Amino acid sequence: MDKQYIYEIEEYSQDVRKYQVTSNVKLTEDEIRSIYVEAHAEGEVVDKLEGCIDWSNERFLVNIEDLNKVKISANCLGTEYGDDCQVGIIGDIEGEE
Repeated sequence: MDKQYIYEIEEYSQDVRKYQVTSNVKLTEDEIRSIYVEAHAEGEVVDKLEGCIDWSNERFLVNIEDLNKVKISANCLGTEYGDDCQVGIIGDIEGEE
């Protein structure tokens, strides 16, 4: 009984994670991507994410007073777990030729 069997198991399903980003300025897709990942736990609201904005963008060069009014937050709304979990097993399985 010196032989060792190693099985690699991969489980995968289709989970859907939902986030919400709230901002009082229009954001680019890159900015939205860098903002929503800041909210990690369901129900957690992360405020003061203004640092995720590209302030060098010319759209912000209008009025410096307006910059102080920018408010951005992210919220993790939760995860819907897939109900069709698939399992794959790789290895020398008893009963399989």
